[in-house]
Amino acid sequence: MKKLLKVVLPPFIGFGLYFICVRYSSVYFDLNIGQIGTGTLNGFMAFYKYSLPLLFVVALLTQLLIINPIWNAAIKKSKAGKMWTVSLIFFVCLLLAGAISYVIWDHSTGTQHLILSFLFMAGVQIFYWLIDFGVLSILDRDIFRARSASKKN
Repeated sequence: MKKLLKVVLPPFIGFGLYFICVRYSSVYFDLNIGQIGTGTLNGFMAFYKYSLPLLFVVALLTQLLIINPIWNAAIKKSKAGKMWTVSLIFFVCLLLAGAISYVIWDHSTGTQHLILSFLFMAGVQIFYWLIDFGVLSILDRDIFRARSASKKN
């Protein structure tokens, strides 16, 4: 059961928070599919609104196939090993944010728009992964192990 929770709960909480932010924004009902790819906050929100089920499935697969094995290996490492793992994930977030920002960047808008898109994409990813790893750390606390052991006795 705990393994299932470690796969489903972190993406559910992360996506739930993003859903609340998007759904209860003042522009939610004005979002249309034509805004996707504009490199604006509304474009990002429209993309999220129209592709939420697909993004959630991708998040579950990423959690199952990539993040949980990394997490399970990282919790067994020393503090220095954990810091290297966090640094690597941070670097991957920055790399992906740069790639996504560059793909949606319209050269006529100037490099300032590219930088703002990059910062926004990096912020979204880092916020999501902080939530994800926070939930994983709560699920792996000794308090849950102690409750399981007391139920067996």
